[in-house]
Amino acid sequence: RALFTGVQGIDFDVPIGRGQTMLFQGTDPEKDRKYLWPDLLASKPVMGSQKELFVNVVVCRTLDEAEELQSELKARGCWENCTIFVPISDDPASRMIAINAAAAFAEYFGEEGGEGVVLCDFEAMHDVWNVLAELAGQERAARGLLMDPKEEQWVQMQGTVIRESIGERRKFWFRLTNRAINEDGKGSMTLLGWLWEQDGSLQYRLRKAYEMKLEQIDEISRISDEIRAKLVAKVKADAAADGISFEGEPDETALKPNPNIPGVPNWEIEELKSISDGHIILRPPEADVWEWRVDPYRSLPRLGTDALHPALISADSPKLRLKMMQGNDRANILHDTIGAAETLDDKPGVELQFIELLLHQPANQLFSIDEEVARIVLASDAACTRLREVEGDLKRRDTLTGLAKELLQTDAGRQAMAEIKDLGFVTPPTLDLLNQEVATFR
Repeated sequence: RALFTGVQGIDFDVPIGRGQTMLFQGTDPEKDRKYLWPDLLASKPVMGSQKELFVNVVVCRTLDEAEELQSELKARGCWENCTIFVPISDDPASRMIAINAAAAFAEYFGEEGGEGVVLCDFEAMHDVWNVLAELAGQERAARGLLMDPKEEQWVQMQGTVIRESIGERRKFWFRLTNRAINEDGKGSMTLLGWLWEQDGSLQYRLRKAYEMKLEQIDEISRISDEIRAKLVAKVKADAAADGISFEGEPDETALKPNPNIPGVPNWEIEELKSISDGHIILRPPEADVWEWRVDPYRSLPRLGTDALHPALISADSPKLRLKMMQGNDRANILHDTIGAAETLDDKPGVELQFIELLLHQPANQLFSIDEEVARIVLASDAACTRLREVEGDLKRRDTLTGLAKELLQTDAGRQAMAEIKDLGFVTPPTLDLLNQEVATFR
C-alpha cells in the first residue's frame, strides 16, 4: 500500500510503501524539522480498510520544539491523529530510547490493524554507537585483543569509497530499521528516518577516492614515467574540479567522533542506505521560502510499483519517470538535447525542465492525489504552450499548479476525480480525455 504524502516529488519519484524504512538526507536540520516534518505528519491513509485507524508519531528533541510543532499541527487540523515523543534530556541515550518508544507505540496500531508512521532523527543512533564503540575498543585494548586492521581501512565498492563496514555497527542499526513492517491481514508500521551530513566528511571521502586512484597508477607496471605523470596530473585535475587539494595533510576531523559536531559522516549515511528500503536526497531550496526539492538522480526508490498510488500508475507515472532518467543520462553522457523525441517510445519527447517541476513544491502546500495526476498529465505534454512559454522555474511551477486546478474543473477532470474516488485509479478512456483537454491548453 502506498503512503501518500501529498509531496509530489516523493509520491511520483521516490514513493514510500506502508511498512518500509525510508531514509531522508536533509539539508538543514532546524529548517527541515520546522517546515518539512509537518507535511509528512499531515499524511493519512487514502485507501484500504486501515484508513480509519492510523497514527503519525514524531520524536522531537526538546519540549519547546514539540510545543511549536503541536501548534502547527493543530493549525493544519491534523493534530488529532498525531503523537509527539520527547526525550527527558538531550543526551544520545535518551533520544534513542524515545525513538524506540515511538516505534513501539506505532507498532501497537499496526498490530490492531491500523497504520503507524514514525518520523524521527537517526543521529542519536550514530552518537550512541560511537560511545559503545569507544568503550568496546578500550575493553579490547585492556584485554590485549588486537583490532582487525580492515576495520580502519577504506574500501572501494562499485565506484564508491566508504569506510570499511564494521559488522557490529550494521547489526546495531538493523535492530531499529527492521522494525518497519507490513503484515498480511494486519496493519503496518512505517519508519521515516532523517540524517544530515557532517560538514567535511564528503570531502574527506572524495580525497580518499582520489588517493586510491593515485595508488593504482603508481602500481601500474610497464608504462613510462611520462605517461604516469600525465595520468597523475589528470587525477589531480579531476580532484581539483571537485574542490579536493593534495597540498598539505587532509583534515581528519570527520574521522574523530565528536558529539559537539552536528551531523553524521558521509560514509555512515552510505552504509545506512544499504539497509533501508530506499533513500530520498533533498536539494537546498533556491528560494527564500523553504520547500521540498527532491534530487531524482541520487534518490533511490524501492524497485517495482507496489509503493506507487494506483492513480499515479494509471496516469503513466512510471513511464514518465523512466523518460526523465533516460533523458538525464542522454544529456550527461551523449550531450544530447534534453527531451529528445522518441524517448522510450514513438510518442513526442518530453523535456526534463518541465518534468522536474514535479519535484519541488513549497512546504505546507500539499497536493491531493487528483492534483498530482493532473500535474503529471500537463508536464507530460511537450506542446502545452501555456506552461512552456512561462519564464523561470518558480513561475512555471506556480503556473503548473494553476493549470492543474483548471484541468480538474473540466468535464474530463471531474470524471477523473470521480474515478479516483470510486475506483482508486483513472481508466484509459478518461486518461485519453484528459490528454485531449490538455491539447487545448495552447
